[in-house]
Amino acid sequence: MVSGNQNERDSIEDLPDRDRSGTGPVGRRSFLKLTGTAAAGSLVAGQASGAPTTRTLEIISTEAPSEIGDLSVNYEFTATGEITPDTDNGRNSAERNDSVTENDDGTWTATGKTGNGFGDAYTVRGRVTEFTASGSFELRLDGETVTADELVSEYEHAIEVVTTEDPSELDYTFTTTGEIARNTDNGNLSAGNNDSVSQNDDGTWTADGYTGNGDGDSYFFDGELTEFGPVEDFVEIRVDGRVIDLGQFEPQRRHVEVVTTEDPSELDYTLTTTGEITRDTDNGNLSAGNNDSISQNDDGTWTADGYTGNGDGDSYFFEGEIADFGPVEEFVEVRVDGEAIDLSRFTPDRHHVEVVTTEDPSEIDYRLTTTGEITRDTDNGNLSAGNNDSISQNADGTWTADGYTGNGDGDSYYFRGELASFGPVEEFVEVRVDGEPVDLEQYRPEPKTIEIRTTEDPSEIDYTFTTTGEVTKDPDQAEANDSVTQNDDGTWTVDGYTGNGASDVFTFRGSLESFGPVVDHADVLIDGEVVDMSDYETQSTSPLVGGGDGYSGTIPESEADFVVSTRGEFERALADASSGDVVYVDGNATIDVGAQELTVPSGVTLASDRGIDGSDGGEITVDVVYGEGPLQIRDDVRVTGVRVTGPNPEYIEYRRPVHSGITVKGTDCEIDNVEISGFTYCGVKLQEAAYVHHSHIHSNAMGGLGYGICCNGTGGHTLVEYNRFNLNRHSVANRGEAGYTVRYNHFDEDAVAYQVGTHRPGGTTLEIHHNTFVPTLHLNSGEDPESHVSIRGVPEDVADIHHNWFYSPVEPDPGRGTESVIQPHVEDEFQNVELSDNHYGSDEPPSDDIGCP
Repeated sequence: MVSGNQNERDSIEDLPDRDRSGTGPVGRRSFLKLTGTAAAGSLVAGQASGAPTTRTLEIISTEAPSEIGDLSVNYEFTATGEITPDTDNGRNSAERNDSVTENDDGTWTATGKTGNGFGDAYTVRGRVTEFTASGSFELRLDGETVTADELVSEYEHAIEVVTTEDPSELDYTFTTTGEIARNTDNGNLSAGNNDSVSQNDDGTWTADGYTGNGDGDSYFFDGELTEFGPVEDFVEIRVDGRVIDLGQFEPQRRHVEVVTTEDPSELDYTLTTTGEITRDTDNGNLSAGNNDSISQNDDGTWTADGYTGNGDGDSYFFEGEIADFGPVEEFVEVRVDGEAIDLSRFTPDRHHVEVVTTEDPSEIDYRLTTTGEITRDTDNGNLSAGNNDSISQNADGTWTADGYTGNGDGDSYYFRGELASFGPVEEFVEVRVDGEPVDLEQYRPEPKTIEIRTTEDPSEIDYTFTTTGEVTKDPDQAEANDSVTQNDDGTWTVDGYTGNGASDVFTFRGSLESFGPVVDHADVLIDGEVVDMSDYETQSTSPLVGGGDGYSGTIPESEADFVVSTRGEFERALADASSGDVVYVDGNATIDVGAQELTVPSGVTLASDRGIDGSDGGEITVDVVYGEGPLQIRDDVRVTGVRVTGPNPEYIEYRRPVHSGITVKGTDCEIDNVEISGFTYCGVKLQEAAYVHHSHIHSNAMGGLGYGICCNGTGGHTLVEYNRFNLNRHSVANRGEAGYTVRYNHFDEDAVAYQVGTHRPGGTTLEIHHNTFVPTLHLNSGEDPESHVSIRGVPEDVADIHHNWFYSPVEPDPGRGTESVIQPHVEDEFQNVELSDNHYGSDEPPSDDIGCP
């Protein structure tokens, strides 16, 4: 007895042949060849157009069941979308003798047989474009009986994209409100495999194609044609055989003017649009200039970055809409097509934040970060921000205020966006936003446990470590001989002793900044995990002064994540690099970065091969003075083995603008084995303390500035060692509010003025020892001998100057003079300056422990 579909092997020799290669017609009706009759019915309204839906199709045998019944209905149909057999539809379930295949052209085909009063069912995505069958059957679509003619639907329109010139090429897209299918049977206008069709999130459809040289592509589609581009003179679009006007698809070009209404005034602005921007250089005093740059963003928008002022302005042509403008100032007007626009929509809500100390005496050195711009409030009484409170924008677009207050006073700021972080969190500090106290616990870092564990008996270790946040002793596992102190810069230091297999344990907040000494018989564990102490070993393992050949800390190219030799490659690598990556400048490359500032992201190493097999190292160079200089570096960046070269290798008188080779804008940065020369402000400009070693820093020699290294930050302590300096106005300088250690350096014979010093008020702790100072002639004065070290002002702690070899034979003396060491702003005796074990004169010192190694 035959009972429904008995999973017999299909035989469809009686069906017409079908080409499944993807080269046959798409979207054309294949007329039915029926040997039986199909039941009548009506098509569901609207089913022939619009976005595809998923429907259920049933092919049901209409012959009466019998004991000897067979599978007399043979069928095949094709749909634009996926076909899935429905195996759970009772008497009308598809079975193993029914097959579904995906075709090369993206369509799907089902082939099967049924009979004896049973049927097959499928879920169908998209439209049915072909149906052939034999036998007696009826069709049901979503339960409604339909005819075969009603089941198979044609597209509403045909479109041809034609190029009219040879040679030519066109990479195009067009969008319609309804479904699109390729027409692969239209001669040299047939769509090919390189032409794709996709449905968009909003229900529209897009074709993305490529053609040219007098050929074209063809498609079928439903609905309306809404977009086409690009519009070119050699392109013709025909819809249903009629050429259409492509002017309707060309983007409208608009004009924008950024105007300052006051003199004097200045404006450093950005303008973002949804479409392309071009400069208008022919609009009088409102013309855009060479200092105004344009770039396309990753999201397809465009941004103009410009500078103007004093009643002048800049102009641009653009497509689309203005998406953003800033900063919004009272003296700025923006006109689009001659009409002034309301800039308030580009002004995010402004908030007010107060950092208040509630105890006297007290002090706090704090940082707060917001998602939008910060400005100081200097008119809030004893809560006013002062000149010692600095503001900077970070690489990720956030803003940070770095301030100091105490004794019941505070600081205030205006900011936009959200308060993202604040620290340190102290009991005597209150932060108010728009007058309301903020719960600071959300900004308090979670405490961690650090264990210093000795692994041998007998053994001992006398150690120190420093963290960014507060340290407390574990009362059960740290000894009375272990001390904890907070430093002037807000960090915390532990000085401890343990051994013989024992451990010391502490809790701390923030991060571990330093630890030493690193020994084989002791492990350091943080939250139970052993720390790789190689990062904390003394990195200056080589006494090689100035780096180069023989330097032991080089990075080979094999460790690089990106190798660059052109400006474009360099820019892309910096944009793509993330923390832990190495961007490597090819040793034979010279990359001129031009008029721009490039930023090395946090945690990235910028390297080249200086000192490897005699290489001078890859070079990053500029021939113009632009911005702060070619390289800005963020937190935890290392720059090693490269040359950074500016356009001013000889002494020049003071002029503006000025620039620096490397500007350090992040914490915990290291600069080693580099050669830096030719900059008018600094070779290395330190906005934060850093570690600079084994480098050759020379020929930064402009009058008035011209520093090799300048510590411009407030607080912090910079280490400068094993470097070679020559022909800088001052080789190491200090703005007067930070500390440094300058040791094991060699100052070669050419100098414009004194080699090491500080400005008033005099810095914090200054350590100057084991250096060799050769220059006795100052190029700016012509006198010989002249001074090597000048301590201007009075250090907050001390300037400890010892074990140096000064070629000047004239021993130190306070006041303004030409002695080897001077302190110009005091009289009679040095203040907070200590001098010991130095050698004066060009003859050899009596001890090898004097001067640079």
